[in-house]
Amino acid sequence: MLTHEEIKTILEYALSSGGDFAEIFFEDRDENNIKSSDRIMRGMTSVKIHGAGIYVLFGVKSVYVYNNNTSYSSLIDTARQAAELLSSLKKALFKDEIVFSMEKHKSPNPVVLYPSEVNCIEKQRVVRETDLAARSTGIEIRQLNVDYFDTDQRILIANSEGLYTQDRRVTSRLRIQATVGESGRYLYDWDDYTKPMGFEAFRVKENYTEFASSFIKSIAKKINALSVAPCIVPVVFEAGSCGTLWHESCGHPLEASAIASNQSEFTGHLGQQVASPKVTLVDDGTMEGMYGSSSIDDEGHKTQKNILIENGILKGYLCDRLGGRRLSMASTGNGRRQNYTYAPSARMTNTYLAPGNDDEDEMIRSLDQGLFVTKIGGGNGGREFSVEVSEGYWIKNGQIDHQVKGLMLNGKGIDIIKQVDRVGSKLVPEKGGFCGAVSGLCCTTSFQPRMRISSMNIGGEGR
Repeated sequence: MLTHEEIKTILEYALSSGGDFAEIFFEDRDENNIKSSDRIMRGMTSVKIHGAGIYVLFGVKSVYVYNNNTSYSSLIDTARQAAELLSSLKKALFKDEIVFSMEKHKSPNPVVLYPSEVNCIEKQRVVRETDLAARSTGIEIRQLNVDYFDTDQRILIANSEGLYTQDRRVTSRLRIQATVGESGRYLYDWDDYTKPMGFEAFRVKENYTEFASSFIKSIAKKINALSVAPCIVPVVFEAGSCGTLWHESCGHPLEASAIASNQSEFTGHLGQQVASPKVTLVDDGTMEGMYGSSSIDDEGHKTQKNILIENGILKGYLCDRLGGRRLSMASTGNGRRQNYTYAPSARMTNTYLAPGNDDEDEMIRSLDQGLFVTKIGGGNGGREFSVEVSEGYWIKNGQIDHQVKGLMLNGKGIDIIKQVDRVGSKLVPEKGGFCGAVSGLCCTTSFQPRMRISSMNIGGEGR
């Protein structure tokens, strides 16, 4: 590892053409993957990711250069390259002496058993038990893959303001992919079992085996689901992972990059009513045991709880350092990146709709017809968003009538959130997944209590 003096020198070289801020992001990551297909172990892969990125800012201009060689001489060359790229921006040379101050923050996701301490035979056992649980449902399985993943990422961040801090993030994950059949009809789907912890994620066998069997059963149920014609009806979203709706409709449009580039309907509306008074939206990277949590973001800022919308009033945006400069705001602890090859950008962590006090059962009971969404699949955000209904049921005369399939929900986020007319009192977290954007894939969660939107456009396959 480089000494403090060597890191200071690298930062000073990066600032030599007139930058006003420089940062170096070191990463050392181990990733392991075990692949199983139709009960056969297809391979085990171990990957080492090692490198550093140098980030230089001048006002709202930025340069990012990275290198997988972290020797002192190589990073001096990388810093010079960053300075040269910034050289067209003239400013007095950086003269202040850099004095590092070590910052330590408690991790919200402590680890008991690091993946490197576990024999691969134990990891293969988890894969086999997961496979067996999926096949023990009595449902015809045409094809089944079970993949095991673990990640151990160590980062060090130092910058020209004197920050010097480190973090270690460990995750464990299973991915199941299956083709399930019934009466000659087949359906494919996949899902992840994710945990922000070490191998202790698999200490309780029932947790991951129940996940596997429930997943297979859910696919089988969808085979006989009915199509729905495009329509506009009330939509009830179940508590838990249906919070993906907020991730796509509000989360991305409230990130600094969207706000500063005027690609969001929320630009310029701070302090204004943008949603139903029932809507309070929060992003919180400090929550214990959550997939989107960490002690610091990828710029070294301590993560924090950010209230984005409160009782329908827009209160804030999600900012990284550069995005904050563009908006004349402080960082909110949301500067995130997939790895050292990406510059940081404002990204969500754990985003959720705060609980209200409405009756969960009344949301369905009071409807003549509508849609009850229990699981949301993939989606995309922007000025307009769309999300896939992975599991949903038609409501008729105040009751759940039948399962439906092939539905997409879409609209303009700032319009949809004005139509929230019920929010339940029971906040249910979700297991978490990945969000892809300009700074790569980042671990996130999106969740909520049961919630209802009074009118929403549904794209269906029926006629």
